[in-house]
Amino acid sequence: MAEFSPAQWTTINNNLDADPDGYGLPRRRTRSVVLASWNIRKFGGLTDSKNQPSRSDGAWRLIERFCRTCDLVAIQEVMDSLESLRHLRDRLGSDYRVVVSDIAGGVPGRSGGRERLAFVYNIRRIEHTELASDITFERSAIFAELYDHREQFFTAFGTRTADLDEWNMKNAARKAQGKRKLAKPPFVLPRFVQFIRSPHTASFSITPRAGADPCEFSAVNAHLLYGHRSKQKHERELEFKALLAWLLDRAREKDRNYAPNLMLFGDLNLDFKKTDIRRKAIEQFIVDINSKQLKGVPAKTNFPFLDQHPGQADVFRTNARRDQTYDQIGLFATDRRLPPPALNPLAGTLGANDYDYGMFDFVRLFFDSHPAIAALPARDRYDAFEYDVSDHMPIWIRLPIPHPGQTEHVWS
Repeated sequence: MAEFSPAQWTTINNNLDADPDGYGLPRRRTRSVVLASWNIRKFGGLTDSKNQPSRSDGAWRLIERFCRTCDLVAIQEVMDSLESLRHLRDRLGSDYRVVVSDIAGGVPGRSGGRERLAFVYNIRRIEHTELASDITFERSAIFAELYDHREQFFTAFGTRTADLDEWNMKNAARKAQGKRKLAKPPFVLPRFVQFIRSPHTASFSITPRAGADPCEFSAVNAHLLYGHRSKQKHERELEFKALLAWLLDRAREKDRNYAPNLMLFGDLNLDFKKTDIRRKAIEQFIVDINSKQLKGVPAKTNFPFLDQHPGQADVFRTNARRDQTYDQIGLFATDRRLPPPALNPLAGTLGANDYDYGMFDFVRLFFDSHPAIAALPARDRYDAFEYDVSDHMPIWIRLPIPHPGQTEHVWS
């Protein structure tokens, strides 16, 4: 695995020290908290299959540095081994704690797809309250979906049989030629049945100042289906809509919901190249969900990373190749102290401790520090960091610590 040399890391850290704001590294401030989401690629064992360190010291220092500026980080792609997660917690020190799910994908006894979802949080700013749970759907609803759309599923089963027959024939030919076996094609479902990885939720409270009411929320950590094929993109869309519907319905049930607010953190793996179209589609889906409800108040939502930040020329592109906005933070609020969509165009302009959102652009930091690497062909220029650090960049939001007289916003 390629990685930066110690001398290259020295240059990177010097450049980050010189302009942390320019690269989107959030600053720790006394009267606000920073909540973040980060898919840290293959965040599992401390050593690889060859008993070599799975990450360089420079990568660990950068991961720690970002997490230390935050009060809560939702981490996706934590592997079954908790060595790296615990190592990060230990590096951060006694002020930090961890909440982690069991495997959110895969099957016990099989090696593939075994991932966890985790929260790392600062106990001086954030209190973990009572809730910790996976998000799943009740079995009868799954059976009803299968039965009501059985013709679509029968067609999918037929397609699956044909795909496997073709796969077996190709592999027979490759075996005769001494070539490597092809991976089994994915089974693509025509309707939503269950999440590929069950989202994980835990409840938290932002500790207030001077006797104000705390800001209580349930944080939902999600890593949706990934795949290049067009049919898999459709299935991802189904997953996202199912999760969004769950969040909207739960948010309106504020008298029964554990916390009055829900916050979604995650790698949604959706095509967000055209964020204006995506926002309109999400808004229409929310309207449709709300129009079907006879009771309760329509949920108030904000997906700030679908909007262009006032300090940026474009929306944040969160993958290392900087052509997608896979990672998202969504607010589902009843607390009017939380920022509505109308506040997004003012993010970062309202005061040092007021609402803001951003992305730690370590890819630009790396390329600015080492232009020769940026000039390499696309297949080579990411080798030094995509596995050592990650192929996703972390995103974050800043919220004021609750205090007396705090502004309440109008949610449209």
